[in-house]
Amino acid sequence: MNHILINATHKEEIRVAIVRSQKLTDLNIETSLNRKTKGNIYKARISRVEQSLEAAFVDYGKEKHGFLPFKEVSGFFADGIKPKGEKLTISDVLKEGQEIIVQVEKEERGNKGAALSTYINLAGAYMILTPNNPKSAGISRQINATDRQDLKNLLPKLQIPKHSGLIIRTEGAGKGIEELQWEVDHLTQLWKSIKTATKNQDELFLIYQESDITVRALRDYLREDTDSVIIDDLETYQKARDFVSFVMPHYLDRIKFFDITEHSLFAHMSVESQVKSVFNREVTLKSGATIVFDSTEALTAIDINSARATRGTSIEDTAYKANLDSAAEIAIQLQLRDIGGLIVIDFIDMASEENRVAIEKAMEKATANDRARVQIGTISRFGLLELSRQRLMNSVLESTGKTCSQCNGSGILPTIPTLALTIIRQLEDSLNSSKINNDIAIQSSVEVVTYLLNEKREHIIEMEAKHGINITLAPNQYMHFPNFSINKQKGDKKSQHKSYQGISKPQINPNEINYLEN
Repeated sequence: MNHILINATHKEEIRVAIVRSQKLTDLNIETSLNRKTKGNIYKARISRVEQSLEAAFVDYGKEKHGFLPFKEVSGFFADGIKPKGEKLTISDVLKEGQEIIVQVEKEERGNKGAALSTYINLAGAYMILTPNNPKSAGISRQINATDRQDLKNLLPKLQIPKHSGLIIRTEGAGKGIEELQWEVDHLTQLWKSIKTATKNQDELFLIYQESDITVRALRDYLREDTDSVIIDDLETYQKARDFVSFVMPHYLDRIKFFDITEHSLFAHMSVESQVKSVFNREVTLKSGATIVFDSTEALTAIDINSARATRGTSIEDTAYKANLDSAAEIAIQLQLRDIGGLIVIDFIDMASEENRVAIEKAMEKATANDRARVQIGTISRFGLLELSRQRLMNSVLESTGKTCSQCNGSGILPTIPTLALTIIRQLEDSLNSSKINNDIAIQSSVEVVTYLLNEKREHIIEMEAKHGINITLAPNQYMHFPNFSINKQKGDKKSQHKSYQGISKPQINPNEINYLEN
């Protein structure tokens, strides 16, 4: 039994789970704090052209400017333009202040702005229309050979707008000329509306917003082999019925409402525990082997440990079987976690070349049905396999979490003695490098100040005597470890306030030494 489960009882976080034979195979989560922008179309303005990067930075109304590489600039921008050098460059085509229509290709990630494109993709239930990219044409690789040939025969009969391309989605298989032409006309009208709206408004603005997570899930996952779509919120249920009755009426009877009076939807369908495991750093296999996921700025590292795996008849056989199980599970986890970009897998060392090739083939087979494009390398002599996976959206962890404010994403905190010594060294350097006549106030968490007052009391006294100042140490209950502040005390405050009255709240700029106050 294959189901699409939509948990929408809490509007601030909507979850969509794809379940096949009671096993979670795909998971999408959208929160009110992290709305998806991929697919949105904006009226934008070129803010800077960087010839050295062959790209432009684009103001499209967000805090961070988007990044537009030259390869994503439509050829129509170059019409009638003569290159200044041997070949056409981005400086010839785009100018600062120029207004353009862009679509978000990749979401913002960390310090990186969104990746943009001037090649517009308008997604429908059966196809994707590319109104300014006539070279874009294709048929979903998940469509079988018979249906593919039928579609190839139908495509020349469709009336497609000039300078447009067409990509047939999986759901387009088996559809007749009337259904396909209806969607072509619908998407063409949408493109005309987008161009009209752009001309009628001078300011930068969001022209077209991609469908919400419910509609996207139905459009992308509802197929012939889907037994039911189960929704636990009445308003979302009605929205789903309206969408399906409009574009896929033959699936209307598969839209079901679930009453959560006695059980939550995910718990009732036995997938809540599987959803929780997606957020775990470590995944344990039935064989006893473990898979550990670690994400960095550049790549995702996946480590495989044999742990309690002892199924093999020898070390080589045990390693091979653990790697084989892990390859299948990693392919599932990449989809569940929606991990994109460069991925490096550290397989357990195998001496046999035959076994290494078998693992590579197993990885290719396991990722064959992935919606994202996956490119797989070969296992190196160090046991590492490199692969890249198309970034469809931000990963599940990025969509639902934020960088830890205490460790700043490093995952490691200093020990109390180390942080205390950091404070002392920073204070010593500042006192020795400048003439400080004012008293100093140090604030940090209770345990750090306790360490300084007891273990480093003599050192503090020596600094006070050497520089002729008083150093006040104040434990701040509002300041979380490992944050601290070192501040010069103002003359008037020194005479009027007790030390405990100088506790700062809320904490604004931790780890900042501020001797420049007047």
